[in-house]
Amino acid sequence: MAAIALPQFQPTTALTGDQFESRWEHPATSSAALSKPKVRRYKFSFGKSAFKVVVTEHVVPAGFTENSLPTWVEPTIAAFMTVRSLAENWDLYGGKAVGSDVVVESLSILGQIMDAASPAPSVVPLGDGGLQLEWHRNQQDLEIVFPSDDVPQFYYRDRRAGIEQDGLASDFSNLARLLRGIA
Repeated sequence: MAAIALPQFQPTTALTGDQFESRWEHPATSSAALSKPKVRRYKFSFGKSAFKVVVTEHVVPAGFTENSLPTWVEPTIAAFMTVRSLAENWDLYGGKAVGSDVVVESLSILGQIMDAASPAPSVVPLGDGGLQLEWHRNQQDLEIVFPSDDVPQFYYRDRRAGIEQDGLASDFSNLARLLRGIA
């Protein structure tokens, strides 16, 4: 199961082969730290896989309603489940199944760069067992590649301004800034 709580990120872990847990929490502010936090749990199932989303709030942050998740969470989790369900040779060219470690790593990076208003990424499997997250909006492209055997990297292009940029996906503040510009 994958558990997600927003936005302060704690590492994602693979519990078993198809069970994931990640946790993001809304940080406490002022006297809210003295009150008991509200914990909401959501479960998304797909075949033998399950993602558990856990939202811990000390106060309801701006952009959230009492029982809401950011709009990007459900489609992103559904896409991860679909990609994880692909068997070996899914593309008829020897494509490897997407590994749980790649999903965990991509959830970890999403936890660092996404906020409540972020658009959901397209989740694309790669033939080497990795995956790619993509956003294509407003004549801008942001792609984060998670190869199965290398460090994640990103590529950004703004077709209007003629700007291109690439780098390591561990550049969280830059990725978050680029993503806010695409939204």
